[in-house]
Amino acid sequence: MLRPDCLMLLACLALPAIGQQPETKIAQPSAPPASDRLLVCNKVEGTVSIFAVAERREVAVLKTGAGPHEVAVGPDGRTAVITNYGNQKPGHTLTVVDVVARKVLRVIDLKQPRELGGDDNKRFLRPHGVQFVSKDQVVVTSEAARRLVRVNVRTGAIQQTWPTTQPSMHMVSATRDGKHAAGSSIVDGSVVFFDLTAAKAKPANLPIATGKGAEGLAVHPITGDAWVGNREGNTLTIVSRKTGKVDKTLTTGELPFRVAFSHDAKHAFVTCAESGELQVFDVAKRKLVREISMHGDRSEQSSLPLGVVCGPDNRFAYVTCARGEFVAVIDLEKGEYIDRIDARKGPDGIAYARPRQ
Repeated sequence: MLRPDCLMLLACLALPAIGQQPETKIAQPSAPPASDRLLVCNKVEGTVSIFAVAERREVAVLKTGAGPHEVAVGPDGRTAVITNYGNQKPGHTLTVVDVVARKVLRVIDLKQPRELGGDDNKRFLRPHGVQFVSKDQVVVTSEAARRLVRVNVRTGAIQQTWPTTQPSMHMVSATRDGKHAAGSSIVDGSVVFFDLTAAKAKPANLPIATGKGAEGLAVHPITGDAWVGNREGNTLTIVSRKTGKVDKTLTTGELPFRVAFSHDAKHAFVTCAESGELQVFDVAKRKLVREISMHGDRSEQSSLPLGVVCGPDNRFAYVTCARGEFVAVIDLEKGEYIDRIDARKGPDGIAYARPRQ
């Protein structure tokens, strides 16, 4: 049996000496799950590409209608809806895709319901902006009809519509709870707010002027404030949903095209098509904190960044670039453009899918 003094000596020897603590390794960010997917609309081809995020490669390409412009992914992370805007001939359909199975589930014809004065020959033409507001429902802008349309993507039924006085409502964005939405109009440089909770749909509020060429739009998922990119004014306007007034206008790069929030809603991303960059704004401070070039030199050689989406981990952003036809991979922690994924003809709308297990 060891004496007490020997036990004390062994205990002291077991303790690391001061200044000689074991080296602590800093955990590196894990790669995206193997099941994560990016969806990119190819306007020229009339297709949607599905990319494996971790491998940064295309794993499927599916046929859509003519001129697919925007895509949204549902809460399940596997149901996607593409708006078929059309080309010279106006489009009037939505393509519903199972991202995991890599197949088209159905095509929804946007017929105007008879209770709205529609008939078999009337359609909600030029569907463009789209966002899920529940598990089975999306809201879609119809430029030609000047309406926001709620569609059940499982049944194809049109459930509600909301009129707007805007001459061309282009984009739509909604709060995380699906209760409020906003729509932007390029022609008159405005944004409107919609209350999606009323049993009987009410017209949108009066348009709020934001700036020339109001197009890119992201509604803050919690507050419902609208962040609008004015592409002709090179500005980003923040409009309060509660007051219906402009809170602040920020300067951007040339031709701000799309606006999106990070998954944690702490940052807003703006693609600047002509200056070839992604700008990052601090939402709380409402100021520009970073500019990331995508091989654009602020001249005609810009890569023409268009759509943007942030991954659920807030580590990477992905930007569709029309000149060169690729998806730029942006490391948000480093603030660098780190990779490119070859795309097809006319890449535009983009969405991120993380299927629920």
